[in-house]
Amino acid sequence: MTRTQMTRIEADGKYFLLALLLGLCLLFLAGCSQTSSAAGDGPALLPAQANNAPPLGPSLGANTADQPQRITLPSIGVETDVVKVGWQSVALANGQAASQWEVADSAAGWHKNSAVPGRPGNVVLSGHNNIKGAVFRKLYQLQPGETATVWAGGKEFAYRVEEVMILEETGATIEQRRENARWIQSFDDDRLTLVSCWPETSNTHRVVVVARPVKEK
Repeated sequence: MTRTQMTRIEADGKYFLLALLLGLCLLFLAGCSQTSSAAGDGPALLPAQANNAPPLGPSLGANTADQPQRITLPSIGVETDVVKVGWQSVALANGQAASQWEVADSAAGWHKNSAVPGRPGNVVLSGHNNIKGAVFRKLYQLQPGETATVWAGGKEFAYRVEEVMILEETGATIEQRRENARWIQSFDDDRLTLVSCWPETSNTHRVVVVARPVKEK
């Protein structure tokens, strides 16, 4: 084998690895994503850009009794329904297939492979920031100590905001996008994670809010 052939094989291998990583990471947040569960393996990244409309029909599925049904964020004037969202296959520019999270229209979307309130795990809700209801438009304005209330299964669950992060997504490296996406993956503790895009006039960054249950006195 010649040196030229070996160099080409190495380059092809690197290209394949990059395509694979893109496929794994595409799913952070579509519009302005956790590992396996009973619902099946899902995207490993935050939702994608809002203007990248999925080429396939929605696969939201029917709601279940114990999933989140409504959320309020009083400090930023949010009161909206919550519906179940899933993911679907999309084709990348290089021809590789990847998965992409759906984002609910005029509602917050509960990632169907995330936890439900009242049980250990990460409850993940995402929403648009500048189209189709823009329910999470002001998400970045939340402050630590402020509250979020989620209704599920006929019960009310109160959470207190602990972290508000704005993470670079557009132009970020694959490694950074994978690091961003870890916030929507599974955790052993009980938490609520809210995700949208930022700023209000664009989608170059992701807003990630982490809240934990308010302990009863």
